Amino acid sequence: MSEFTLCSEQVELLHKYASEFQEWLKTPEGKEDVKIHRDHEAYFKENLSPENIEKMTEDKFREIYKAIWASDFFHNKDWRFNNLIIPNGLDRITAEFGKLLYGTEDFSARYDKFRIKGFGPSSLTEILHFLFPDTYCLWNITPKTVMQFLKIDKLPQKFFKSNFTKGKEYLQIVSALSIVKDELRDFGITDFIDLDIFFWHIYDDVMPNIDQVEPPLEPSRINIDSHEAAEFYLIELGNLLRFDTYTVDQSKFYGENRLGDITSLNKPLEFAGERTLNIVKNIDVMWFGEHDNPTHCFEVEHTTDINTGLSRLILIYPGTARLFIVAPENKRRRYEQFMDRIPYRRRSDDFRFISYKELAELYEKAAPYHKLKAKILGE
Repeated sequence: MSEFTLCSEQVELLHKYASEFQEWLKTPEGKEDVKIHRDHEAYFKENLSPENIEKMTEDKFREIYKAIWASDFFHNKDWRFNNLIIPNGLDRITAEFGKLLYGTEDFSARYDKFRIKGFGPSSLTEILHFLFPDTYCLWNITPKTVMQFLKIDKLPQKFFKSNFTKGKEYLQIVSALSIVKDELRDFGITDFIDLDIFFWHIYDDVMPNIDQVEPPLEPSRINIDSHEAAEFYLIELGNLLRFDTYTVDQSKFYGENRLGDITSLNKPLEFAGERTLNIVKNIDVMWFGEHDNPTHCFEVEHTTDINTGLSRLILIYPGTARLFIVAPENKRRRYEQFMDRIPYRRRSDDFRFISYKELAELYEKAAPYHKLKAKILGE
């Protein structure tokens, strides 16, 4: 990314809120927030030192995983941890973290080679951020929202709409936030932890009290015109709604996004017998809840006949999940014809049809809603 400079309006806005931030830091709330952040820093620096990674136990790693703020996204952390540790194994996880955090290879290459499903950009940047606060920034909903609020829009919009996938993209984000951090040095912001505290102050204390806050993301009109596009938005929507997500098309791409890199699971949870599972694991996209069962199953029918997807969905045990055909609008009539036939007619309450247009509208409306919900309710 080419280096950019802040314009006078951006600098003025930053200085305005930084001056207020300095006063807020003197309050009991401000002092407590600083302590929470610095305690978090000390915890990760101690427990993820090279020496402690080498002698890591499963119980200690469980403790560390549950301490990651990004894992608060999941209501059942133990269940989530078990689905992380069982397929990967502790030795592989610690080896991957050792290489990522302390390897000698170029950072972008180390990041790109890190292959532990369940650690997305929010979790990884949190760990990097607190271990190396002078070098790496945190990138989650808070800086995404505040950067837009402060009208600092020099980063590509794709970084605000979905997470980055490559190390070089993360370094673009680090570079942009470094410029903001350096501009605020005279206000006591000397590292990325200070910057994160500043962002949290704006996110939690400033923005909710401003009546006319422009939405952090201006939704663009989504055009779903391929099988991969539909799967991408189904996965992103499931992630947003706090489900574990799976797609059979792990290696396919939508734009620059490899679908397997944005799901939280690289294989479906074993919720059925082997014979059934061998068939339903080929369902295009599945969302899983807390008890290992799929809650929503989606078959995307772009060029194939709807019967292909229906024949897989019908194998899901009645009443356990909602079953969806996702297709262009012109296939709705074909879907309705099948719903009049046995065995689908008997389970019509389990099935739904979603057009590409409806999926796009649902995603566009869900994204800002859940960001607002997180900001106001903390959920």
